[in-house]
Order: sequence, then C-alpha cells, then structure tokens
Amino acid sequence: MAKKKILVIDDEKDIGWLFSKILHEEGYDVFISLNGPDGISTIKKEKPDLVLLDLKLPGMDGIETLREIRVFDKNLCVIVITGYETVKSAVEALKLGAYDYLSKPVNIEKIKTIIKDALRAQSILKEKGTPRNNQNGNISFENIIGKSSQLKEVHDLVKRVAAHDITVFLKGESGTGKELIARAIHNGSVRSSQPFVAIDCASLPDTLVESEIFGHEKGAFTGAHEKKLGKFELAEHGTVFLDEIGNLTTHTQVKLLRALQEREIERLGGKKPIKVDFRLIVATNIDLEKAIAAGRFREDLYYRLNVFPLSLPPLRERDGDVELLADYYLRKFNKIFEKDVKNISKESLNLLNQYSWPGNVRELGNVIESAVLLATDTIDPQHLPFKVQNGPTKEIRLTASLKEVGKEAKEKAEREAIIKVLNELDWNKSKASKILGVDYKTLFYKIKEYHIERCQAE
Repeated sequence: MAKKKILVIDDEKDIGWLFSKILHEEGYDVFISLNGPDGISTIKKEKPDLVLLDLKLPGMDGIETLREIRVFDKNLCVIVITGYETVKSAVEALKLGAYDYLSKPVNIEKIKTIIKDALRAQSILKEKGTPRNNQNGNISFENIIGKSSQLKEVHDLVKRVAAHDITVFLKGESGTGKELIARAIHNGSVRSSQPFVAIDCASLPDTLVESEIFGHEKGAFTGAHEKKLGKFELAEHGTVFLDEIGNLTTHTQVKLLRALQEREIERLGGKKPIKVDFRLIVATNIDLEKAIAAGRFREDLYYRLNVFPLSLPPLRERDGDVELLADYYLRKFNKIFEKDVKNISKESLNLLNQYSWPGNVRELGNVIESAVLLATDTIDPQHLPFKVQNGPTKEIRLTASLKEVGKEAKEKAEREAIIKVLNELDWNKSKASKILGVDYKTLFYKIKEYHIERCQAE
C-alpha cells in the first residue's frame, strides 16, 4: 500500500524539519515548501493527500495560497496553522474548504490524530461502488424501513463512515430518523460495546442543557444538591449524539468547541478539566449557515462539526417507501392495540403517496396509529386525517375542515372520530390530540363545541 503524502508549507525551517521528522516516523512521505508559490508547484507535481498550511507566510500569505489551491483542486485536504490569537483568519480558511485549523504552539499528539481523521474522512468521501463491510459487522438497519435508492445511498455512507472514528453531522428535516441513523453508526463502530448517549438540545430549557451535557458539581447552583455526571462522561469510550444542536446557547457552544479541540470538559462549578474520550455525532433540522449569519451559531464550531456531513432525505423524496412504512406501522399498531386491521385500501394508499409529509416518517407513524384505532377491517380514506384526505397541497387540520364543502358531513365525521379516539385511549386527551393532528386546546374546544361527554364514548 502506497504511503500517504503530506506537504508542509511553512516559512520557518525548524518547524518544517520538526513536522518532517515526526510525520516520517508515522509512516508518511513528507515534502516541505517555504512559501506559497513553491507549495503550489509541489502540489501540482507531487499530488499530496494532505497539506499543512501556515497562514502567516511571506509574500503570498496562507489565505491567498489556499485560494490559489482551490482554483485547480477543490477537494485537497488542507489543515491550516495559525499563530494568531484570533480565529478570524482561520475561519476564513475553513470557508475556503480547509478541513481544520490548529493554533501555535501545535500539540504533536493532537496533530497526529487530526491528520489521521482527515485522511480517513477523505478516503471515505472518495470511495465509489460497493462499500466495505464494517469491521464489527454490527450495523443494523432493522428499524430503518425503506428500499428507495435515496435511503440506500444513506445506508452506504453509514457503512463507510461507521468504522472511522470521526465526527458525523446529520442534516435533515424533523422526523427523518436522525437518531436511528446515529445509533446505526455507533453500532457499526469500534465503540459499539460502549455507551450511546443521546440528548435532544431542543427539549431542555437553556438553564439545564449545559448541566446535562457537561455535568455539575454539588452546590454549583441552587438545587444542585449532589454531583452530576454529564453526557460526555457517561459516554466515556462511546458515542455522544447531540440532536438539534442549533438550539445550543453561545456559551454552551464555546464549551463544546473546547471539548472537541482538547478532548476535555469542565463541569459547572468545577475547577479542573476532565479528560474525556468520545465520538461525536450531531444533528440539526435548521440551516446553521443562516444561524451563523444571524449571529446565533459559531462559525469555528460549525466547521469543526461538519467533518462528515450526511443528509437524510425527506419522506416525500423516498420513492416507494411510504407503502412499506405504512405496512410496517399497520402491523406495529395492530399488535399494540390488539386489533386485526387487515390492510390499507388502494384509495388510502393513493392518498398517502400523494401527501407531502412535512413531518416525515414520524408523521406517517402518527397517521397510521390513528387510522388503526378508527378502522375495523380495512383502512379507508375516511379513517385518515382530513389533511391527508384533502391532498398534498392542503394540509388541513380539523379546525380548518369546517370551511370545506359538506360542512355537516365533515362535522359528523369529525365528532365521531374524536369520540372513537377518546374511547380507545380511555379519554387521554393529550395522546388523542396528537393522533387527531390538533393541539390540546383545539381538542378541548371541539369536545365542548360538539357537546361530547365521557359517557358517549363508553
């Protein structure tokens, strides 16, 4: 197997010599250039796999050199090195496609790790055709239903990245199965026997998120009666999954950046850093680049997280998967509710396939759950929510349906649906509102409007 080639572009000869010695010992072929133009010539001649680029160069500086590199090679892996205290120039380099940045003085062990991670990521992204089997053979897509080409592409990327201990950034709309994919990556990794610890950054108030992620010491704040370990400590040697990462406060983002850079955290109220070993998988359903422009998310953190981006397709783009998922949920909820709804009618399947599914797989599961409760033998169109019955462009909730043609018939169907769902759920209004596709307050007013009493549902 040919040695990987690394080019060091740095005007300090001592630095070049040091990198050359260390990286040769690691098994790399190393080339040294003292300035930008010479580095560009070396890249064109030797075609290195990775470049270490100092930003402070005489004449053509590092940013100019990187811009010139991108003219003829948009994919070359570049790690920038800066002696500046500010990260402004480093972030500019990241915008130009640099893999990462390091501040001087450079930690040798740290740069060895980053180079290995960078080369792994480049290797995965370059792979074509049939992916290699993961090292453990444990990747399971059992709970990820679908046979569409769009989903198969995701499966292939998961198989490729799982065995490589790099950060994965899952992007996709709510309900597309980001946590399931994160678990599949963990189960296929060398860390699979260690904990998988997930936290939804959107479900906790800002005051608790930092404590949940990093932990706290006894007395750190009012109510902190005892020490609490954070997610990074609980996931030692395993995987941390941070969902909806765009909701983190700026202060928590700073602490997360440090955890990634230094592999250490500090509990709230703590006075000493704690070394941690983890793999990080993050997810979001918002556009973080817009959040950066609005000043709500740090650029340097974004680029550190965006090592291996993996986009999950929305359900409306997954050809043929709606029927497979609908059948899966039919069987699942038949078992849960101890019913025997045998199938979904052709007309209902047509409506399901035409609907746009803004809530993706999660929404489809809710729709079939409701339909199984309402149906006896077959799921027919009248068992589906009105938003589905009215087609893909009219996501009409119960409250809007009264304005449609056939007001009396719709009111009757609506009333009967509410009564039946309440009956099946023993008048659990919270769960009923979820299944009916309305908020709790709307359901409450509908019960009053239709004069529905508990005895009618029993």
